[in-house]
Amino acid sequence: MKPAGLKYVSVIVGVMFILCLAQPVDCAGLMDRAAAGLDLTELDRFLGTLDQDLLSYLPKLDPSAWGSAGPDWDLPEIGRALLRFFLREIVFNFRLLGELLMLALVLAVLQNLEHAFETVTINQLAFGLCFLVVIGIVSNSFRATFSIAREAVGEITGFMHVIIPVLFSLITAGGGVTTTTIVHPLLISAVGIVSGLVNYIIFPIILLAGVLGLVNYLAAAFPTGKLSRFFRKSALGLMGMAMATFIGIIAIRGFASSVADSAVLRTGKYFTKNFLPVVGGELADTMEMAFGCSAVLKSGLGIFGLGLVVLITVFPLLKILAVALVYNLTGAVLQPLGDPRLAGALETVGETFLALFGALAIVGLMFFIAIAILVGVANHGVV
Repeated sequence: MKPAGLKYVSVIVGVMFILCLAQPVDCAGLMDRAAAGLDLTELDRFLGTLDQDLLSYLPKLDPSAWGSAGPDWDLPEIGRALLRFFLREIVFNFRLLGELLMLALVLAVLQNLEHAFETVTINQLAFGLCFLVVIGIVSNSFRATFSIAREAVGEITGFMHVIIPVLFSLITAGGGVTTTTIVHPLLISAVGIVSGLVNYIIFPIILLAGVLGLVNYLAAAFPTGKLSRFFRKSALGLMGMAMATFIGIIAIRGFASSVADSAVLRTGKYFTKNFLPVVGGELADTMEMAFGCSAVLKSGLGIFGLGLVVLITVFPLLKILAVALVYNLTGAVLQPLGDPRLAGALETVGETFLALFGALAIVGLMFFIAIAILVGVANHGVV
């Protein structure tokens, strides 16, 4: 698969060569020409699909204006916005806390009837009815929260599919032909594999662990607590293995190919200086400046991509974390007030959401590191 925008590379290199022969190169002007040659159509279209609140925190997509400082992220404002968002999610989920507390009070009243009538049938019936209501509430939470996680993975994957071709176009323009040839198809394939692994294996395993955790408290004669913990730990362990494999392969292949590109560029620079009379030294220095300008553009776009990956990931993470905290808090509050089985079930649900939080965080971290490696590989290959 050829990177999108690769057709512009020959135009950019041609402009560089003509400028080299005609006059000294103005790096700022060259950056403007290179930025104008980038095909950012798909990236603009993707940004248009994002939530307006998230878009308000993004700097303007203008690579030629970023210069050496990169995009201007307002980090204090973003931090305050994330804190407000998290507190708002906590307050919003207090309704869930109230429903569960009311359910526990009803269960406590019905359990007191057991002592009045000296029968355990009422207690078992009361717990069964209350637990069925809890299962209904938890089912809604599972559906909404797992949907949020899947949408987040889809958005991150879509962003990787539009940012990777642009970055590799700049890598090619900067002399990283070998890096583009080897790493580009590898990275595109790895992103698709990770997305499928998470959506179709990891998330279902975490959901199964949550269901088994509830069954453990519903049916005392059929304990499934250890099986639930096994599936939950297996899902996170599988995510850890996928992350190590993903990052390891991208890093090793990326830096190995960048060394080859660097060797080729250094050899070309040496022959240009020594075998082209009169203009050889000037041409080599000007081409080096042109490749450096390409690396600056790529670094700026990479910083933009890193920040956007964080924003796409962190808002769903905060939503999931708020729900997990509410369930764990409710379980802790209910333990002295009612049946300990209900408290244990709610704590298990909270642990399930924390496992979902961890899986989504690992996905975001994997793609964050992948973009960082691309930027580092690109700069490593500049002579």
